[in-house]
Amino acid sequence: MAPSRPSMSFAELMAAMMALPIDPNDPGPLSNRRATMYGTTIPFHVLAWVAVFARLYARFKVIRDPSWDDLVVVLAALFNLGSLAGFLGCIEYGMGKHLALLPASTITTTMKWLYIQNACYITTTALIKISLLLQYLRLFSSRTILHRICLVLLIFVSLWGFAYGFMSWFPCFPVSGFWDRFQTPEPRCYGFGMRDGESTFGTFVSAAATNMALDTIIFLVPMCEYLKPGLGKRAGIALTGLFTLGGVVVLMSILRLWSVTKHSDPSRPSNMDFTWWYPFTLILSCIEVDFAIMCASMPIFWPVVFASLSQIFVTKEVRVTHHQRLTGSSEQGMCIGAEYELGEGRGTSLKSHTSRDGLTGDEKDGAIVMTNYNDKMVRDHVTGQRTMEVGIEGKWRNLRD
Repeated sequence: MAPSRPSMSFAELMAAMMALPIDPNDPGPLSNRRATMYGTTIPFHVLAWVAVFARLYARFKVIRDPSWDDLVVVLAALFNLGSLAGFLGCIEYGMGKHLALLPASTITTTMKWLYIQNACYITTTALIKISLLLQYLRLFSSRTILHRICLVLLIFVSLWGFAYGFMSWFPCFPVSGFWDRFQTPEPRCYGFGMRDGESTFGTFVSAAATNMALDTIIFLVPMCEYLKPGLGKRAGIALTGLFTLGGVVVLMSILRLWSVTKHSDPSRPSNMDFTWWYPFTLILSCIEVDFAIMCASMPIFWPVVFASLSQIFVTKEVRVTHHQRLTGSSEQGMCIGAEYELGEGRGTSLKSHTSRDGLTGDEKDGAIVMTNYNDKMVRDHVTGQRTMEVGIEGKWRNLRD
């Protein structure tokens, strides 16, 4: 059995990568173009913030029941903003170009922005998962198995986020060693700090793989609610949208894992040309967390949006009817001149009269005040029932804006 070849150090990998022939006129993949990187990240990031503000409006103004998961999702959105800022900073300082073509000063600045992007991204993914699990804990009863599963997941995700978050925020000691390897004393790096090819790519792959697995598990936890019989139309639409966004998150996680694994061979110096192949991975990372934030916020604000839409686009049918005042005659079998009116002595309050006061007046101008209101039409108006048929004068449909 041949002995395993020792892993190349960061300096050795960089030297080998710089020695590779590079075509300066190579247009590169579509993901390396500035328009692509800006156009695929900023719009979804704006939508994520819209979802966050809609969530906060629903929780504070409509439901008036804010919770810890709202605070966590706001923190996730802020770290996501930092991740996007780091990515855009990388674009301005060489991301999308071959590393060998960049001056040393530019590489240092690129590494600073990359440090911010990676640390904020890892933190965002952990916070989003925690926010979703906190929502689940409010949704499921404490006596159910799903509540216990969410508790276990919450503990595991918290530990996972702390471990990878620590490695991303402190990849080297001192931290400045991440972008300055030539300082004295020599920095001690590990994990994301690119000490050598094997540990670096192993850390990136393990982080992407566990992130994808946790996204999938958390995505499947509320599936039992979706499959319950008798689910209402509004709840069904909301859950369908939720699972659609969750499916996009899982898909982005899978593609990101594939992209990282594709360039994870530490024996290939070309994989150190991260400014050339990493833009596609960063785009997937941005889209993943943007949709995750929307997915976490949608169940909160969607019922409010649905109720508002139902008021805007509502159709009501109005029936206008007419009924001739009944002034009976002897031929009609009723009292002559009988009018359906209250007597003049009737007060506005029942407190100062007996139940029959004001309803049993004397004859007035040949009319007899009726002693009761048992007419079918009047009774229908009072009770809301419909016991008599009347002609339909018209029929309109009223559309409220």
